[in-house]
Amino acid sequence: MYAIGHTRILGIGTYLPEQRVTSRELMDEIKSNERLGIGNTWLERTTGIRERRISPQTMMPSDLAIRAAHDALERTAVRAEDLDTVIYAGMNRDYLEPATAHIVQDSIGAKHALCFDITNACHGFMNAIHVMDAFIASGQARNGLIVTGEQNWRVGRVALDILKHCHDRSEFTRTVGGLTVGDAGAAMLIGPKTDPAAGIVALMLESQGQFNRLCVFSDHEDHHPGHMDMVNIVKEHIQLHANMYPGFMDRLNWQPNDIKKFVHHQVGRKVFALHAKYSGVPQDRMTDTISTLGNITSATIPVNLQALSEGAEIAEGEKVFLAGAGSGLSVSQGGLIWETLH
Repeated sequence: MYAIGHTRILGIGTYLPEQRVTSRELMDEIKSNERLGIGNTWLERTTGIRERRISPQTMMPSDLAIRAAHDALERTAVRAEDLDTVIYAGMNRDYLEPATAHIVQDSIGAKHALCFDITNACHGFMNAIHVMDAFIASGQARNGLIVTGEQNWRVGRVALDILKHCHDRSEFTRTVGGLTVGDAGAAMLIGPKTDPAAGIVALMLESQGQFNRLCVFSDHEDHHPGHMDMVNIVKEHIQLHANMYPGFMDRLNWQPNDIKKFVHHQVGRKVFALHAKYSGVPQDRMTDTISTLGNITSATIPVNLQALSEGAEIAEGEKVFLAGAGSGLSVSQGGLIWETLH
């Protein structure tokens, strides 16, 4: 699906929990060397993840999203009461019902906003950008807020407990993906373009459900927490990106050298080289949060964009390429002409 962009990013907010846990600490905790002959540097070497953030167990996903929403609102002139739509896009939600977006709406005082949740694994935030752009393009909304509050360490704790009693390497391989995740909250304010030559230029999205078994996680108490076939999920989502990229770049009328920054979903360090190979964009133009935050699922794209803005690594009018992905599989690409965020 191809969609011309009609909106711009007004502001981004994030919330990163204070507690940090290193990959070496986790490998020591499960005694990987003593029981499996796997050294405590294995996880860091294999994934590139040195540490991740973990939120207190007393917090809910909405708590992370609300903190990020306040951060975004404080950075802009948009008031909560001026919001027309609030979309919650996280995998983790407070409850099956109500939608977590309602809890965010109530907390921040967005009393006039339509609220609903979108969930699509790690790809939820990119789907929400697509939906919000369509709402604003059609005149049904003017100011929109997308939020997520990913408490992925809920799965991590279960995986850690299983791995503490694991003596089988195949079980280790099936479960260790649960240790790659981290917690984060993110929020993005979106409004209509004021300059047709800036903001979101276009989006391209695709879903291929035949890959739905490559990455499966469950919060049901009577189920194994899940598995992540990292090798094949990376292989397939990179292939989908590689197939999409030439046609999308033609529509954008961009060349690889035009791209100042490349922001992609990050599950491990190896995907950087794979994105660089099909895109022709060198790795030093790619933002990196995997080493310090781990896989923060749907929060990856907004957290990386905020880091880009705060680090002054991008200037007004420069081109940013987005590459989203999530199990299922879903992938997306986006073209963004950067505007300074206030």
